[in-house]
Amino acid sequence: MGEKIFIVVFIVLFCVIFPMSSWVKTNFPVNTGYEEKATKKQMSYREYGYNIEGSLYKYKNALKNVNKKKVKIYCIGESNTRGEYSSDEVNKSWVGVMKSLLQNQYGNAGEGFISVYEGALPEGTKPRWTLGSGWSVSGASKEFTSNVGGFGGCFAISSGNESPLTLNFIGTDLDLLYSRAKDGGTADIVIDGKKIGIINCLGQSITFSNKAHYSGLNDEKHELKVIPSTNSNIFIEGAVASSSKIGVQIDKIAISSKMASYFEGNFTEEVWNASQKPDLVLLSFGLNEAGNGVSFKEYKESMIKLVSYWKRRGSDVCLVSNQKPADSWANNWPDYIKVLYEIADEYNVGVIDIYKAYFEDYTAAQKLGLFGVDKNDYSGSSGKNTAHPSDKGYEYIGEIIYKNLKL
Repeated sequence: MGEKIFIVVFIVLFCVIFPMSSWVKTNFPVNTGYEEKATKKQMSYREYGYNIEGSLYKYKNALKNVNKKKVKIYCIGESNTRGEYSSDEVNKSWVGVMKSLLQNQYGNAGEGFISVYEGALPEGTKPRWTLGSGWSVSGASKEFTSNVGGFGGCFAISSGNESPLTLNFIGTDLDLLYSRAKDGGTADIVIDGKKIGIINCLGQSITFSNKAHYSGLNDEKHELKVIPSTNSNIFIEGAVASSSKIGVQIDKIAISSKMASYFEGNFTEEVWNASQKPDLVLLSFGLNEAGNGVSFKEYKESMIKLVSYWKRRGSDVCLVSNQKPADSWANNWPDYIKVLYEIADEYNVGVIDIYKAYFEDYTAAQKLGLFGVDKNDYSGSSGKNTAHPSDKGYEYIGEIIYKNLKL
């Protein structure tokens, strides 16, 4: 009799424990010594969001009507927003992953803003723009600490050369953004080998984000060429590619080595004022502030200026924290995260806490392959990069942000 009872108890325990162990399994291989921290992955991705429903209600209402009107999201940040050291910054950055997931669910309104900064990137990052001989991108270098101008915070300049600037894009409509100055000249605009217009970069004063609109294209791949017609300067900020008047469009404004202060001030606001307000703005800074010893007070002041500007414009705002870097980069990271929560409470904005998602620990996340390899390696592989994610890490971050932004 006792033997039968033991068999029954064993069967009951097996039926209970086995399904539970399957239910809590994680997508990450857990290394010995990091089990406790890795189990945080079992949390709902939405639990990494703070004040999401309370602060993003206008954006989420717009998302409910996405089949009637386009929903626009701006992602403004530095190297991690850019997707630095991923194998493909367009598609495998966290912005690219989030964009794909949102557009697959709610509709694809187009590629959005393609900053000319993507022509200043190293070859391994698969840049979108191809700079002709003699062209350069002002604002791309880390030596620029104040905004040089343009919707995306930088612009390409021909420097008197007549070689073309080239972009491959997908869409039915294209808005080419360019600047004007006293030393500006004209350029022919060619799409798919056919000249369709001229832009004039000559102006009595410097103006940014002038727009040339081209429509009636098939929703497929196209090649744009900007061909200077004189040896005067041509100034190109980027282009916005659209495919539909409904669905989700995401514009990425991200330059490596920049801090939040790069995008603050009246000068930046004057440029952004010319743009249609987005439904949602994601702001992600802090790595460069921490690495350069910027005080928490200064960091908070710069973030508040950006938050306040977009709130005045009528956009919802969400702050995306970065993961904890190695101690060699910054050893006071929790204090920078605390600033974001303070701003969230004071200004009713959201927070998506990637610091928490990365287990609040560099070593634990690094052991799970969430950090990239060494500097100047663009394979997207996992390694011991002190601050930037791997392809695996960017995918993880993108999925977390998507889960918090979806309905």
